[in-house]
Amino acid sequence: MQISGEHIRPIDQAVLDLLRQNHGLSVSELISYLEVTATAVRQRLDRLVQVELIERRKESVGRGRPQYRYFLTPLGVRYAAASYADLASALWQEIIDLPNPQQRSRILRRVARRMGEKLRSSMPLNDDMNVRLQAMAAALGKQKVPANVNAAGELPVLEVLACPFPELAEHDESRQLCELEQEMLSEAVGQSMQLDCCRLDGHQHCHFRPVPGLSLSGPVTVSP
Repeated sequence: MQISGEHIRPIDQAVLDLLRQNHGLSVSELISYLEVTATAVRQRLDRLVQVELIERRKESVGRGRPQYRYFLTPLGVRYAAASYADLASALWQEIIDLPNPQQRSRILRRVARRMGEKLRSSMPLNDDMNVRLQAMAAALGKQKVPANVNAAGELPVLEVLACPFPELAEHDESRQLCELEQEMLSEAVGQSMQLDCCRLDGHQHCHFRPVPGLSLSGPVTVSP
């Protein structure tokens, strides 16, 4: 299920923060920490399990009914972690400031490839582009980037409803960040994607469409 603000509320964030600080907690322990009813705790846990941010594990504690403890999933760990915005901004600026444009381009392509490979693990083994783009939209949603697919035209279009890198893109006059995102999506989907509409040009959302006949048979080739 795609994660959105509708699923993750401030009250749910308190559960994520507690599980981040403690290696697994039971319902009774969460009740004690949060000072709310068991029903309220279970409702929060159910929501977070549904969006795959936490998981439930059964533990045997002697006789009687088994006890369940709740843990952050790898996705939950990333979601609950501190922001890396300052680190990303500093690294991006260092790359952009490289005096050698070829070296800069080579690094950005390698970054796009690495990010695309990670997203590709979420893609189904299906030649249907609409199916692949739907999976991409779901994968982006799990990274707090809302997206959907418009299948009304001859080819489906991936609509990215919010910029994945708003603070970086705001000062990126060269549009290299947009190129990185385009290459990342191409690598992940397995077909060249073209940026048709961009928020930086005044459009409401960024639109990426597959380019017919330019399927990627393998990973993007990157020069060493």
